[in-house]
Amino acid sequence: MATFNSTEYGNNVAVPPVMNDACDEHGRVRVAAFTYTQSGAGTAGDNVLLTSLPGGTVRVLQISVTYSAFGAARTLKIGHTGYTSIANATVAANTTAFLASTSIASAGTTTSDITSKWTSREGMVISGLVEGGTLPDAATINGYILYSID
Repeated sequence: MATFNSTEYGNNVAVPPVMNDACDEHGRVRVAAFTYTQSGAGTAGDNVLLTSLPGGTVRVLQISVTYSAFGAARTLKIGHTGYTSIANATVAANTTAFLASTSIASAGTTTSDITSKWTSREGMVISGLVEGGTLPDAATINGYILYSID
């Protein structure tokens, strides 16, 4: 029987030891919560800015989204609006970085475990993209993102 090390544990036992990012070892879990209520009818393809994550190295652990019934054929994607990397490179927006196209025709809750690592200079804005039809008046999108940092 063989024994294998994860990358992070391998860093711990390396000689000399290699430091893991704080978000990967002994980091603190933080919450970025969001609540949104549509005022008046929106149009298909509207983008809702939900919350932001801080700059630095962040590991996103989970996202949970609760939504009202938007109507037939409506979907929601959760992503970011783009950001600047630590290396000062522009990273393009990614509408499905945290949640792929999910039906919001009926009211419900979607929770997704992620574990992706992001490194940005000044943070990133998290957005929700509604497709497949208009945003009905008084429709809601509420939830949170759990992430590890420092």
